[in-house]
Amino acid sequence: MKYYKNLQKSYDVAEDDLRNIASLKEIMEKHKEDFVRDVFESFTKKFRLPDSVYPVVLAKHREFLLTWYDRFFEARLNNAYLAYLEKFGNLQKKYEIDYEWINAMMSYIRLWIHERIFQSLDDDVYRKNILLSVHKFMDINVDAVNYAFCENKIREYTSIFSIKNFVVSVSEKFSFLMHTLMVGILIIMTAAAAVLFGIEILHLLEENADKVLITALGSLLIIWVLVELLHTEIQMLKGGKFKISIFIGVALIAFIRDLLIITLKHETSNPMTYGFVLVSIAVLGVIYWMITKTEK
Repeated sequence: MKYYKNLQKSYDVAEDDLRNIASLKEIMEKHKEDFVRDVFESFTKKFRLPDSVYPVVLAKHREFLLTWYDRFFEARLNNAYLAYLEKFGNLQKKYEIDYEWINAMMSYIRLWIHERIFQSLDDDVYRKNILLSVHKFMDINVDAVNYAFCENKIREYTSIFSIKNFVVSVSEKFSFLMHTLMVGILIIMTAAAAVLFGIEILHLLEENADKVLITALGSLLIIWVLVELLHTEIQMLKGGKFKISIFIGVALIAFIRDLLIITLKHETSNPMTYGFVLVSIAVLGVIYWMITKTEK
């Protein structure tokens, strides 16, 4: 299965595009039954399925189209939505629906939606922006359905692909499990660090304020690092790309923590320590800036 972040970037679908599509939900809701009827009429006129599977396919497609219509105008692009589209691609393969038929049906759906939007919106500029957003999102839908269909077709002709797909599937599940485990560990560690930070703040009232303040500051920066790592893991679980900049950022925060602690302790007797920490921060800062610029 493809990842939504990759498709979103490839088809240049911004958050504004998704909001544009979601704004149509109330307008398009009244056309849902017409949509299913018109799609089926067009499909059955052009193509003829075997009588043995026709009633089953008709029921399955009607169920899918009704659900897809609602989800399309909810405009929630995520991996769960792509998995849903993949099921539709698998359905086409299961009932031996030709690749050409799928493309023809998706093309008809695109034109049908385009026409209803054109009739429903009067403002030319607003309508143009809406249509551009809808067509980009529709491209993602077509891509996901066709990808699932073609992937199933390839399996018929090569066992190597099936083995490769099995290995990739197992690896993805294992990777997901490990990422989930890491998220759980990071949540526990972040909560523990936050509790420790709170305890150290309370000790400010009881012990040497300078000493406890330094320790509390170190704990606060540790929480910062853990939160950044947790955010990165969550983004990867959602389909985001691995970013090396997070580890450079962690190292940078660690050196900043050392500099602050040295400053608060008033350790001016060793200028080499100051120099090493300052140079390290400068070098890591430049590297971090270069990497984040490249990752964008």
